[in-house]
Amino acid sequence: MVKIGFIVEGNSDVILLKNSKNLKYIFDKYNLDVKDDCILNARGKFNLKKHYISLNKKLEKKELNHVFIMLDQDDKEEQKKNKKYKPKDCPLVVIDEIIKYRDNKNYKFKNVTFIIMTRELEAWFLADEKLGFDFEGNPEEILNPSKLVGKKFKSSNHIIYTNKLKDKFSLVRASKNAPSAKRFLEKLQELSNK
Repeated sequence: MVKIGFIVEGNSDVILLKNSKNLKYIFDKYNLDVKDDCILNARGKFNLKKHYISLNKKLEKKELNHVFIMLDQDDKEEQKKNKKYKPKDCPLVVIDEIIKYRDNKNYKFKNVTFIIMTRELEAWFLADEKLGFDFEGNPEEILNPSKLVGKKFKSSNHIIYTNKLKDKFSLVRASKNAPSAKRFLEKLQELSNK
């Protein structure tokens, strides 16, 4: 059995990873061991960068084979137009910093693969056609897909709508329309075959 851990940036990611029947089925199917205490919430991209080493030390004690780091890919052009935009908020900057920490000779997280997933979870919800969201185009190119998901549930609260969708969502269905969901699924399959 392959032991997997996750570091994510928000509560909705934690809810889906811990509680989705579909994801639990996939983890079991591919012989992947994902324990609840191996899903850590950094509570934002900047916190992930800031607390990266301490988060990894917590996971290192679990003797995991692989760690997935899941970040939302925010729209850089829109961020640049926004006066509040700060480079530290951009996941590409965060990823560069994480790689520096990961490869630091003073602290190296042994035998662990770091996988950066770079699309919003809500784009995966849109990509699952059976969930019935009304939109046009590629779900991964929609700026702020969480607004579309929230509109359907009349709530902008990510926790509320993730709880409502967690057992209806299918990663396999989403992978047909969202390249990042497909990469995630393929990586899970690949780990299963090793």
